[in-house]
Amino acid sequence: MPENDNPATRFDAPIPHLLDGADEDEIAINVGLGLVAREAAAVEYVLHGIYVHLADVPNAYADSSAVATGGGLVKRCNAQLLKSSLPAADQDELAAALSDADRHFQQRNRYLHGYWRFDEESHQWLTLKGGHGMKRAEITFVASEEVWELAEGLRNLHHRLLDWDLGHFGEMTETEGGHQVVASVKRS
Repeated sequence: MPENDNPATRFDAPIPHLLDGADEDEIAINVGLGLVAREAAAVEYVLHGIYVHLADVPNAYADSSAVATGGGLVKRCNAQLLKSSLPAADQDELAAALSDADRHFQQRNRYLHGYWRFDEESHQWLTLKGGHGMKRAEITFVASEEVWELAEGLRNLHHRLLDWDLGHFGEMTETEGGHQVVASVKRS
């Protein structure tokens, strides 16, 4: 591959030596993992706001349960959802999204908290991750595009949760241009 076609040379890396020896597959997996982290954080941010509204706490960090992340945050949202006075259809819609979030966070954890090694024989990434309560490590083969698909799934979930939040807890606010819009409000 000519040097100017290499994805690693399309941007100025702040610490270039970290890319030494990286090929296109390694660049793709690393960018994909970054996207997974970014999109998962966006999902968590919306879930924090939903939790605050469901638990009716004064601000996002007044309740120690609100500072949970990933699957722990999903569990806390589910617990508050069961106590909520929302109509059954609205509870079902959020419960389905929370179930998807839990599944996505488990996959995210495998990818972001696991050890990665490229397997030349299968042309896939081998991930190794220990888990809470597991007696042995989880070993999985992953193709580079799978992390990108997870990032896209998390992005779609973020929009789905945001739409749900806007529909149930959104508040009118004024934009910089002076227009009134419904906004998701995370009390802080």
